[in-house]
Amino acid sequence: MAKRIPKVKGFDQTLNVIKEGYEFIPNRTKKFNSNVFEMRVLGGKRAIVISGKEAAELFYDNEKIERQGTLPKRIVKTLFGKGAIHTTTGAKHKDRKSLFMSLMTENNLEYLRKLTRNYWFEDTARLQSKEQVNVFEESTLVLLKVAFRFADVPFDTPERMEQFAKDMNSMVDSFGSIGTVYSGYKKARDARTRVEDYLEKQIKLTRKGKLFPEEGSGLYEFSHWKDMNGKQMDSRLAAIDLMNTIRPLVAINRFISFGVLAMHEFPGERVKVAEDDNSYAYKFVQEIRRYYPFVPFLPGKVKQNFTFDGYKFDKETMVIMDIFGTLHSESLWNNAEQFYPERFENWDGSPFDLIPQGGGDYYTNHRCAGEWMTIIIMEETMKYFAREIQYDVPAQDFTVNRQKLPGQVKSGMIIENIRNNFDRRR
Repeated sequence: MAKRIPKVKGFDQTLNVIKEGYEFIPNRTKKFNSNVFEMRVLGGKRAIVISGKEAAELFYDNEKIERQGTLPKRIVKTLFGKGAIHTTTGAKHKDRKSLFMSLMTENNLEYLRKLTRNYWFEDTARLQSKEQVNVFEESTLVLLKVAFRFADVPFDTPERMEQFAKDMNSMVDSFGSIGTVYSGYKKARDARTRVEDYLEKQIKLTRKGKLFPEEGSGLYEFSHWKDMNGKQMDSRLAAIDLMNTIRPLVAINRFISFGVLAMHEFPGERVKVAEDDNSYAYKFVQEIRRYYPFVPFLPGKVKQNFTFDGYKFDKETMVIMDIFGTLHSESLWNNAEQFYPERFENWDGSPFDLIPQGGGDYYTNHRCAGEWMTIIIMEETMKYFAREIQYDVPAQDFTVNRQKLPGQVKSGMIIENIRNNFDRRR
């Protein structure tokens, strides 16, 4: 006989999820002393919440859980785009995912590393010209340039590029609504439309032979790719999925501001990143991704009846995977609330415990294809801030509010008096 799943009382918990943010699920798993509980969300829809490494293994089992049709429509329209790969499943998903993964060649990733390093160096003069720099905002623009160049998408005017950078933030901020009615919905929709329009124009120019992106770049591959039936993607859908290779790179601005915050609050970390070899930068980046709030949870639905940990899961039931709680589970991470990069010294690389951007296999699951890119960009950016420049950190609000989605440093992380970290007189 199946065990009874603990239940959160109340018809709908959507507003409570928004109110408590990243803490909502951990608060309930602690209350119930269970990594499985039930609640109702999105208008009273039944959902089973699961947390932990074993739960992640279940969530990314394609035979038991699927993702198609589970994302709130408003989030799809603002964050991912209608028809995006995130909304597909089965053979169609694997086929489309192969396109994304084709960009992850060794040469492409090394090119991304060089681009990141070069664009931060290029930005130094701009940083020095400002009285104060908001790291969150500045990194948005730098990362947009990196992402466009990596995809071989032509830059628009400086003014339009700054608008596109703001648009990317609007799209990511839309996640905080969890699909409810909110005032920023139109702003986020308009933001997505602006960038999609521009990318679709580049795709059409490429297909007409009026633009010549490098083979192997995002613009080239998305413009020319054909699916398993030999059919070329609609130009709008191609623009949407191309956007989904660019937007996640720009969203790394949150990790960058977290990283600069960590080097300020734990000064020894900056010294270690600056003086050690690349292995410490890697560990530092992984701990940023584990420690600070990014993706709170992800939805799926039961594909076929099964039992997990003694609990019965019925077909079509919504399943919510606790991402943040898994990253802060004391059973998985010793002293989980301590910032400690050395914990990754002997980490086994499991695809089911460090899951800030999803879990499972890159090729067959919904794990973010850009995770390798995130790590590369973060490594080079953190080394830039640790090794190449000096700066002062004025008084400000360093709060990272875990009750607000998506996570962000309250101040954006302000620095000032930027100078080169070398002496020309030597």
